[in-house]
This record gives sequence, C-alpha cells and structure tokens, in this order.
Amino acid sequence: MKKKSHSMGFVFGFVFFLASSLFANFLVTPEQTLRLELVGSSRDQIRFCKQKPLLVFGRNPISPSMTCQFLPEAEVGLDQFFTEESAETEETQWAFYDGSGKQLFPTVSWEGQEPMNFISVVRSKRGQFGVQLQRKKDGAYFFYRTKMLNWVI
Repeated sequence: MKKKSHSMGFVFGFVFFLASSLFANFLVTPEQTLRLELVGSSRDQIRFCKQKPLLVFGRNPISPSMTCQFLPEAEVGLDQFFTEESAETEETQWAFYDGSGKQLFPTVSWEGQEPMNFISVVRSKRGQFGVQLQRKKDGAYFFYRTKMLNWVI
C-alpha cells in the first residue's frame, strides 16, 4: 500500500508540474499601445478581411464572403473593426491584405521583445481575441491573448 501511494504521489506531482509549466508559459500582450507598421503598401489599398477557415492558425486566403473593411487614411485602432457582438458559432480569423488579395504582415515590437510579423487576429466563440505573431529572426510562431483596444495601425 505504501508503494502504491508513493507512485500515486509521483504521478500527481508530475501532472501538476506539466500543468503549471503550460500555464506559466501562456502569452499575453503587454498593457500598452502596440503599433502595427505596414511598409510598402498604400494605405487606401489595404483591407482587413475575414479569412477562409482552412487552418485554425495560419496564412489563409480571404473568405469567399469577402468580409473586408478598408483602412481609413488616419491612424485607427483594431478594436474599431470589431464593434458588433459576434453571432458566430465558431472561431474566426482576420488578417491584412493588399488590393490584389496578397496577405500583408505588419511589424510589431515592444520593450524587451524582438520585432515580429503580425499574421492574424483570432476571435473566439466567446468574443475573446488573440493574435498570431511570427518572430522575424527565426520564424517561430507565437499566439498571444490580447485586447483589441491596445492595437493601432
């Protein structure tokens, strides 16, 4: 009996270690204004579009429904693109595209963080937001929980 309880203690300890490691590495963007920099594209040609849900995360083409919004000439917050309540029953993914439908990857960085490419915004079924970013240096992908009101383009 003593051996069995020792084994169970080891198993619970190991599971706790794994769970705490996973939650400790959950990424959240900082509580500051994060500026997306688009280089090489005329702002009046840039669209923010819903993506075709081929992949949960990734570089997907524009949705066939063409749910797109053009960027205004002045600086704008990304929260302005998500003003209505989501009636969707599934996750949606959004990204920036040029006039020809090619996906654009704005750059973002913040203190203590290397520059990264902004791949997409994911809106969960519950209306929460995350951003998919790719580190420029080595191409590693990261998913950050975020607040849309912190993002400016």
